[in-house]
Parts: sequence; C-alpha cells; structure tokens
Amino acid sequence: MTAKIEIDEQVVAGYRTVLQDALTEGTYTSYGISAVLNKILVANGADKIRPQMMYNYARNGLIVKGEKIFGASLRDFTAIEVTEFLIRYCVRNGIVIKFDVTENPDQLALFEVDQVTAE
Repeated sequence: MTAKIEIDEQVVAGYRTVLQDALTEGTYTSYGISAVLNKILVANGADKIRPQMMYNYARNGLIVKGEKIFGASLRDFTAIEVTEFLIRYCVRNGIVIKFDVTENPDQLALFEVDQVTAE
C-alpha cells in the first residue's frame, strides 16, 4: 500500500499558474489529458505515456478522486479537475510541471519595421 503524499500548498499554487496557461480548453477527454501530460513528460526528458492509461485512470477513480468515470458515467473533465490530477500525478512521480518551448524552424521571423529595407 502506498503512503499518502502531502503536497505543499505553495507548490500547488505555482503549478496551477503554470497549468493555467497551458489548459486553454474548458473540458478535456481522457485523450486530451494524456496529450497535455505527454508535453510535460517530453519537457522533462521522459517517455510519453499511452493515452489508454488515462482511460484506465478515469475508470479507477484516479483522475477525479473517488469518482469512477466509465461506461454510462463517461464524461469530459473540467480544466480544474485536469489541473488537480496533473499536479498530483507529477508530484507523486517526481516530475516538474513545465513545457518545452522550442522554436519551430518553419515559423517566420518577426522583424522591426526599421530593420526591413525596401529595395
């Protein structure tokens, strides 16, 4: 049996701020949760998880504490529920909640108007 992990309220508040910018949708499916979690895992240099794991977590009442969500009770998750789950998951597994901000080589560069010369 695993011991209950206490999460410092300051850590929770900090991670809520980070996740608030990343969780832009109102609701998320189990697949959507796995997509966000995989971005966090990749930013930490860890392997991605299979989306099926989130469906299993929902079925076992791990995404929303104590609420088993499957079959007839299958529903989307609110951004608040996703935030709380991601914080619990990451703290329990020693993962820092961060997102990799990489530059896309296909993105056009932005220039100041005075830098562009007309020929």
